[in-house]
Amino acid sequence: MISQTPIHSFREMGIDEAMAKVIHWSEPPKYNIEETHSHDFYELLIYRKGGGFHTINYQKEKIRDCSIHIVAKSSTHLSERSRKSEGFTIAFSDMYLSQLQQFDSSIDYKEFYSQPGFIHFNKTEFEELDVLLRELIKNENNRSYFLNLLASVLCKIILLKKDTMLTQKTDESISAFREYLSHHYLEKTVVDDFLEKENHSKIAFSRKLKKLTGLTPLQMLHQKLHLEAKKLLYNTHDSIKEIAWQLNFEDESYFCKFFKSQEDLSPNEFRKKYK
Repeated sequence: MISQTPIHSFREMGIDEAMAKVIHWSEPPKYNIEETHSHDFYELLIYRKGGGFHTINYQKEKIRDCSIHIVAKSSTHLSERSRKSEGFTIAFSDMYLSQLQQFDSSIDYKEFYSQPGFIHFNKTEFEELDVLLRELIKNENNRSYFLNLLASVLCKIILLKKDTMLTQKTDESISAFREYLSHHYLEKTVVDDFLEKENHSKIAFSRKLKKLTGLTPLQMLHQKLHLEAKKLLYNTHDSIKEIAWQLNFEDESYFCKFFKSQEDLSPNEFRKKYK
């Protein structure tokens, strides 16, 4: 692993059935939530009442009322809630999301919930969603009903934001490309290797990716490299030169130029700001 960010699992929380669980903020945490960390599952942080700050993939935002924060699998995050904030967390596994995707192929659940970020609802939207959320909590010990209710919640969130966020089922090749990047992003020929492996035309695949995500293959690769650079700058004391070398950049100056083009901060400025 290139990053030293702690990665937590369902097993650490005492969950035998790796599907889904409500985490009540009043309960003692199972691991250190006061350090930046990752999970091998997905989380939705439901904020009925805001207060404090939440940082996902080193993007820090003020926590607002009537908001839901998506912490995708393997994302880094740190929630610094104020004592006045109110809400809870829903954790669900890759297995659960895959089963939901098979049941309803009209919406790309995996694509939507694999994009970490902050969703803000107006009061009417949130009240509509909260009917399902309260029923979900009320029945968290009724496993069959709970899992079906969670499917309704995940679908409802997407439907409420269908005009502003990606909701339609994307081509499976896009998900495959994201997955391939997660394992091979350090290889300089990663894009060409994927296209050859999957027998895709470079022009056709690039057009499809741009249409569905707004990104070219190279831009998606740069997003991944940028995130890994931020992890190393935050979690290690390695020099900028060492980090550039670990990420297979030709030299330190090229790495610094790349990082600033993505972050609008130099690597040193980012490290000072966030550490």
